[in-house]
Amino acid sequence: MSEYFGNIAGNAALRRRLAAEIKSGSFPHAYIIEGEEGSGRRTLARSIAAALSCSNPDRLPCGECLACRKIFGNKTPDVISVTPEQGKASLGVDVAREIRRDVMTLPIDFAYKVYIFEGADKMTPEAQNALLLTLEEPPAFAVFLLICRSATNLLVTVRSRAPTIRTEPIPPDVIEDYIISHDKRAAELKAESPGEFAELICAAGGCIGQALLLLDSDRRRPVMERRRLARSFVGVAASKAQAREKLEVISMFSQKREEIAEELRLITDALRDLIILKKAKEAPLVFWADRAAALELAARFSLSELFLLIKRVEAAAEHIGRNANIKLTLTNLVFAGAQAQKRKDYNEQ
Repeated sequence: MSEYFGNIAGNAALRRRLAAEIKSGSFPHAYIIEGEEGSGRRTLARSIAAALSCSNPDRLPCGECLACRKIFGNKTPDVISVTPEQGKASLGVDVAREIRRDVMTLPIDFAYKVYIFEGADKMTPEAQNALLLTLEEPPAFAVFLLICRSATNLLVTVRSRAPTIRTEPIPPDVIEDYIISHDKRAAELKAESPGEFAELICAAGGCIGQALLLLDSDRRRPVMERRRLARSFVGVAASKAQAREKLEVISMFSQKREEIAEELRLITDALRDLIILKKAKEAPLVFWADRAAALELAARFSLSELFLLIKRVEAAAEHIGRNANIKLTLTNLVFAGAQAQKRKDYNEQ
């Protein structure tokens, strides 16, 4: 039985599409590969490069032929990783101009010469315009794969020359199986702390790469702390919490504005999950790893209260982003969060 892009988890429809284009000779000269960090964009790009030159048409890429071994082993000059110049955060116009000169040179090992752009959405407008000249009239052997988080950050003219494909979120059970089979730390963590392991899978956001990174305890610790803060905030908002408990939640927030923005975004995700659960108890969740706990919390809110809380959290994030006083803004948010609950208790008396 034919197997295409078997080294890529999930993304079944995308894998079939890419294999069909390669086998039929209709693969475009450029693709924008869009997706979250850790979602497999780089693996997909290199796999495409290997599949274009793979000698086994029933297993693209097979991983065993000469082309696959050289491309996956980064041992061929025909696959070029395009990165910013040393000391620079973005791809500049000089890099794009160098590619325009280099692309006129024939491939050495295989039929295709593949350029993989790291952080393509961070190219300067000048660099994108310089690259556009190459995208408009590339030689037949040249393929350009532009990796980015969001294609909307690329010029419309560039997007018009390169269709966008997006890596899909991987189901939690697939992520769990993958990381357990690829890293012994995963099995150890699941055995020692099943609750934290479940939180890790949820925090990965459908990205295997992110899940693997979170197996490192130093990387995982701040993520788990943010998730604990989000759960504590929602718990306090759902209860008749005393001032001391509210102050404890406030103390859990970071003092750095950019980190607070991420903490408030996570709280919003947690609240949106509760809204979804009030409409469909079996709906997939973004934040909550413990569905039973989430259902119990959802039952303690009305829909209007949840929507009000989200509105307040988003307003707090906006105010802090505009340099409002951090402590005052968070105090108002946490202490106001329970007001809707108090009104509900009064109305039900």
